[in-house]
Amino acid sequence: MRDAARPCWLLTLCFAGSTSAIASPISPRSGEAGGYTAPPELRTWQPFTYAPPAVRRKVVRDYVKRQSLTLPVLPPLRVLLIGGVASGKGTLAPMISHAFSCRVVGIGQLLRGETRAGTRRGLEVADLMAAGALLDDRLVLKILNDRLAGAPDSARSGWLLDGFPRTQEQAEAILSPEWSALRPDAVVLLERPDELVKEFALGRCVDSTTGQTYHPVYAPPPEGLHERLVWRVDDTPEVLSRRLADHRHSCADIVRTFEGARVPFRRIDTARSELDCFREVATFLEGVALGKVSQYRDYLVRQRRLEDAAEGWGEEGARVLYRGYGGRRLQEGKLPTSADTWQEAMAALAGGVSDFREGDVEALCEPGEEEGTCIVRYYEEAATRESDVVGTLLAAVRRCNEYVPGAFVPVVAAGEQVGWVDAATREALAPQLAAGYACRYVDWPPTSSDSSVSGSSPEGIALELAPVATSSSERTEVVATLVEELVADGHIPAAKVRHELQEVHPIARGFVASGSAEPSLQLERAAMIYLGVPAYAVHVNGWVRHPERPQDPRPWGMWVAQRSLSKATYAGLLDQMVAGGQPAGMSFADNVAKECMEEASLPRDVLERLVPTGLVSYRYATRKGLSTKHLAIFDLEMPKGMLPMCGDGEVEEFRLLPIDEVIAIECSRIATGCH
Repeated sequence: MRDAARPCWLLTLCFAGSTSAIASPISPRSGEAGGYTAPPELRTWQPFTYAPPAVRRKVVRDYVKRQSLTLPVLPPLRVLLIGGVASGKGTLAPMISHAFSCRVVGIGQLLRGETRAGTRRGLEVADLMAAGALLDDRLVLKILNDRLAGAPDSARSGWLLDGFPRTQEQAEAILSPEWSALRPDAVVLLERPDELVKEFALGRCVDSTTGQTYHPVYAPPPEGLHERLVWRVDDTPEVLSRRLADHRHSCADIVRTFEGARVPFRRIDTARSELDCFREVATFLEGVALGKVSQYRDYLVRQRRLEDAAEGWGEEGARVLYRGYGGRRLQEGKLPTSADTWQEAMAALAGGVSDFREGDVEALCEPGEEEGTCIVRYYEEAATRESDVVGTLLAAVRRCNEYVPGAFVPVVAAGEQVGWVDAATREALAPQLAAGYACRYVDWPPTSSDSSVSGSSPEGIALELAPVATSSSERTEVVATLVEELVADGHIPAAKVRHELQEVHPIARGFVASGSAEPSLQLERAAMIYLGVPAYAVHVNGWVRHPERPQDPRPWGMWVAQRSLSKATYAGLLDQMVAGGQPAGMSFADNVAKECMEEASLPRDVLERLVPTGLVSYRYATRKGLSTKHLAIFDLEMPKGMLPMCGDGEVEEFRLLPIDEVIAIECSRIATGCH
């Protein structure tokens, strides 16, 4: 275990035994107390406690729902979030990002990305940092400008710049025409009393899996998490005092710069619940967004009236006279109304936002309709449309690859693509994306290709899982926590969770047998579809010879299973005799034998007849995401008189049907993954 991963209690002992090395002693830390408590006479705030992360996410989701009912679609915003050390930026930034769909960008994150990529500029940054030199403002501004100016994600969704600018010179620069792409729509300054900052900074713990910050008093970690926590040891009283003094000196100049430029500005007192702080910030940003639309609407109105007046008065005369007289269309009431112009302004500022879920094949589902019922109805309607032309079986095969490649963004791990993610899951991951620990956006080659395995991105970005992890096991742990949060937030239904890990490999490798190569990570089976990760499974076709012509080697009948009504997917539909997911760490041979014994109670001597016959791969769009399947198919000739028997409760009953009847069965009665 690396030093950085030591649990809190261990570092507590280290601190207790080394306080003599610190000029201003820090109290021993524990699960109930941080490293510093302000004297009573300096405590100017009322007691408060942060809400658990799940509660924060719910508050933001509820806000977004209310916003959608009471407000028009707001335009993208460019927000600066500034504040001193331990002022609450790391807590509020993900909440603001989720609420207003803006990308959180940090200069430190960009600098680390440059150095990791080994670019010429990254090497320059690394050399300067290694020498302890300050980075030139122009270099920093160039890095920010390259990231934000014209980038598809920032143009579409806006951005939230965390912790920048830090000097008056930087603030003045982003207000200049040269760096107009960095000019903010709003500035939010988080303020917290120095003594409270010391309590926060000297008592912070970090979840080594999620990057979530906790504090024994103000943000207590949940039960059972303590062994994953590590103390933040980068702050000491001396360092804090120096950083607070530097921030006060520079912040006053920065504030004067933005206020002088009439940039919307708001101070937020963060010596209270983060939920109250979020509500105040959200109200402020709502006003900024609506003001942005109003300002652009007024511009459009002025331009239309000027153009109208110019037709009769000439352009120069119109500039003077149109306000008093107006042109012909204005006098006749034929210019667009303010309401019409408002809608036009909204559309112009919307940034090209679109709902990729419109291409989802399950959009046919009625509100509140169960998944299984929806699938059956969809198949019945589709079969009616197509069966007369191409036949039921071929129609089902064609529907296996129904999806729009442009509706999905690549998912990458360790620098290689492992899946695809749709807009709905990206929205659900907004808090994690804002934090940048469990996942983040990275640049990815854009293309207009329709290839589903090209590794390209229609938006020029990809979603990277566990970007700070350096091994498969670390990525597995980080992403497991991410999945738990998606379940807690209701994006992944708890009832669908299987508690089964499956290996995740780069798509470029093609089909990878379990155990034959190091996976990028292992992922809960229920989450595979939400991240578009190929799911592996084994399917067994149990067949028999003609009862009256046993010498004929051709299959005559086939055993099919009716799936249990308690199954999480495709309950009650027909399936292969044996079918099961491929767990990580198990060979196909071992897994298919296990499934045959568990689901059909087949003896080991019968399993010696198993014959691998090929691989079926396909993908299709669902409301959950892009379902990608790789099915290893086995044929098993059943001995005469051998009957499969339900063993693990996943099958209601087995039926022996003639092959011709199986092929002719209506596709609405067969599970999608049946082959």
